[in-house]
Amino acid sequence: MKIFKRKDKKKNNNAKLNVKILKRIWHEHTRKYIWALIGALALTSITAGVEAYSVSLLRPIFDKGFISQDGKVLFFLCAQILGLYFIKGWFYFAQTLILSHISTKTVQAIQQKVFTHLLSLDISFFNKTSSGQMLSRVINDCNAITNIAINFITIIFKDLITCVSMFALMIYYSWQMTLVIFVFFPIGALAMSIIIKKAKEVMTRSTQQSADFISQLSESLQNVKIIKSYCMEKFESKRIKDILNTMFNLQMKTIKTTNMSTPVIESLSGFILAGIIIFGGWQISKGYLTTGGFVTFLGAWVSVYKPLKSLLNFRVQLQTAIVSAERVYEIIDTKPQIKDADDAIELKDVKGDIEFKNVSFEYDAGKPIIKDLNIKIPHGKTIALVGASGGGKTTIVNLIPRFFEPTKGEILIDGININKYTQDSLRKNTSLVSQDVILFDDTIRNNIAYGKGEKEYASVSDSEIIAASKSANAYDFIMAMSDGYNTKIGEKGVRLSGGQKQRLSIARAIIKNAPILLLDEATSALDTESEFEVQMALDNLMKNRTTIVIAHRLSTIKNADMIYVIEKGEVIESGNHTDLLAKNGEYAKLYNMQFKNKQEQ
Repeated sequence: MKIFKRKDKKKNNNAKLNVKILKRIWHEHTRKYIWALIGALALTSITAGVEAYSVSLLRPIFDKGFISQDGKVLFFLCAQILGLYFIKGWFYFAQTLILSHISTKTVQAIQQKVFTHLLSLDISFFNKTSSGQMLSRVINDCNAITNIAINFITIIFKDLITCVSMFALMIYYSWQMTLVIFVFFPIGALAMSIIIKKAKEVMTRSTQQSADFISQLSESLQNVKIIKSYCMEKFESKRIKDILNTMFNLQMKTIKTTNMSTPVIESLSGFILAGIIIFGGWQISKGYLTTGGFVTFLGAWVSVYKPLKSLLNFRVQLQTAIVSAERVYEIIDTKPQIKDADDAIELKDVKGDIEFKNVSFEYDAGKPIIKDLNIKIPHGKTIALVGASGGGKTTIVNLIPRFFEPTKGEILIDGININKYTQDSLRKNTSLVSQDVILFDDTIRNNIAYGKGEKEYASVSDSEIIAASKSANAYDFIMAMSDGYNTKIGEKGVRLSGGQKQRLSIARAIIKNAPILLLDEATSALDTESEFEVQMALDNLMKNRTTIVIAHRLSTIKNADMIYVIEKGEVIESGNHTDLLAKNGEYAKLYNMQFKNKQEQ
């Protein structure tokens, strides 16, 4: 008994989930098209009524037109059929246009909502979720919801109305034969419930595998240079092939499961049709039913068969859309952990004093990255963070624009905890330049203008763009390109050198003109010549700003006002370049090691 109770409970939970998702799609996206939907439903009702009336004409056609050979009646009935089919065709065309408009707009609205919500989530979410997985949900899963948006209306309403009208016609002519049909319905319902349960299990796995495929494909194409440099083309090709084979097997299982309803329905239909013919023949022989009445009944069954089959199959199709909708709403229901306080204020008129007070941070509980950090950065000064990789330097920088939140302690800007500032105003007053340069597949001009932010992006002047590029030592190489500032640089700036990309990112930071500057190893990946050009650009950028520099090459931070040596999330030394060398501690060790390596080269 317990087993059955659990199954019933699970079934009820699934039913509740399906209804909940349908309600969300309706309330959040489709309800706004209520009048268009009412119009579409009116058209479907008329179309269904026209179809039922067309079938009802079969009786007078046979009884009066054929058997009684009344030519006038036959001509009049044929004229009616022509008019009815003309009306049905145009009404169906109009209904399809309306519903397609609604479904397309619904899917686009969901895609827009998912993308906008993704942008609102914390950096930690993106660190845990692959871009391919997110692409799959925005594209594939949102498109799959079309089955709910349009099929729910066309099938549930149009086919349901058709079925009701046809069954009413059948009951009118012979309620006894109609009972023959209803005898087989419980068998079909039981078979469909088993098929639906299996279908959802397979579809869930198939949808996830499809997302894995997009994720792997996206990753391979983004890293094609690495793949080629290590001669891993065949390995990656085989990996994709394995995923495709798994997808094929799951898709075939899905096709087998979802189409299992066809032989079930066809077999039941065969029994029903045989029953109608046998029972109808008996009624005609007894005089209970005319030939025309029987043909009308048979025509009604033939007309109801297709929409009835659609209604039964729709439950299977609905599961595919529900699985995708669950994945979409899983993202939409993910809440950002970092939020503005209810009484958050705008960060304005920034001096640029920054202070870390007893700040600790951990990605995973019990594994601290930063431990009780205390640093003061006076406005307009430059401080440098140095130390071995993995010590927590980049994490410290990422805490300032609130990409992550401290686990303990507080960070102050101009004496106020940054949690009390709005995130937008905080980030508008900070500029980040890192070794991992992010550029868009757009023109050089637009990549620089991006630093102005949403409100000023479209209105930034050419003179501002040129001034920023000159300050970043990028003007000469830009003008040497075929289309100058209108040159498209390719995905991630693939058509530019490392130094050129870095100088564009500096130009973008210059045009932003934020009072707080964060430099995360901005020159570490460059050759000597490029480093010189970029360092000159950075010197221009750092003027009159509060600057935090993460430096791998210690020669670039000799002039920093204060240098902090970070090891395992803690400050182990601090002072200016001369003082730290005099201490002959960890900083001196790192500096002498780099100086020695440079001499050996």
